[in-house]
Amino acid sequence: MSASNDITGDRIQTKPSSQAYRDGYDRVFSKDPTDSKTIKQDYECIGTANSSAFKRPLGHWVRFNMNSRGTYELWCNHETRQYYNNYCD
Repeated sequence: MSASNDITGDRIQTKPSSQAYRDGYDRVFSKDPTDSKTIKQDYECIGTANSSAFKRPLGHWVRFNMNSRGTYELWCNHETRQYYNNYCD
């Protein structure tokens, strides 16, 4: 039998995790490197894109660096140990 709210009488149950929750959890508790120097040293660079329309390979890509204007980003995939630069004008 599940617990219920004393006031409303509704069942109390946990909702499924959202993608935002999973991304945040990975960012906080992940053992993967997040600093640019380590990733550039240990990961393979797969190139540079000059548009946000760049079609990146399949997999879980995360942005690990961005300049203050948002015109330069670095994305990496910890599973394949690859990264790429993305310039947006």
